[in-house]
Amino acid sequence: MLVLSWAYLFHFCAGIRFLLLDTHVAVHKEGGKQTALSVLIVSSLLTLAVALKLFGAF
Repeated sequence: MLVLSWAYLFHFCAGIRFLLLDTHVAVHKEGGKQTALSVLIVSSLLTLAVALKLFGAF
């Protein structure tokens, strides 16, 4: 369940990243690296929140 939620959240965050790239935000190489790393971090944090909710932490 967690792997599927991470895959969904990663895909969702990457979609937002590509929408920003379509508006020419961070189109250079360094900006691309930064946004890719931020997608990985944000999707991992959101997956952690889903895991905490799933296992009854809150």
